[in-house]
Amino acid sequence: MRAATERLIEENPALARHLREEMLKSLDAAQHRLLLLGRMSAAERVAAFLVQLAERDDARRPIDLPMARSDIADHLGLTVETVCRVLSDFKRRCLIAARNAHRIELLDRDALAAIAED
Repeated sequence: MRAATERLIEENPALARHLREEMLKSLDAAQHRLLLLGRMSAAERVAAFLVQLAERDDARRPIDLPMARSDIADHLGLTVETVCRVLSDFKRRCLIAARNAHRIELLDRDALAAIAED
């Protein structure tokens, strides 16, 4: 499989460039995740997660959460209670609106981005 992939890359420079770009994006995401887990508070982690999801899609519409709260907690290195507490705080502060457990609307994306960057 590896030999076939390498041969395909050698024969198609455009594919090689595309794979390199995807790999660099993946490395950048991994580096960002390490920073999340290493230096950020719980609120900063959750805010960064929501902003990152919004960047993948049209930020003007609600975000479909791809996982349960427990999976988000595992992904961010937090407890499920902490994730729920932070989301409740964001709702109370009118930063987000939760339509249901799997859909969140960012009401103040700039404020969330500022929290994520603190």
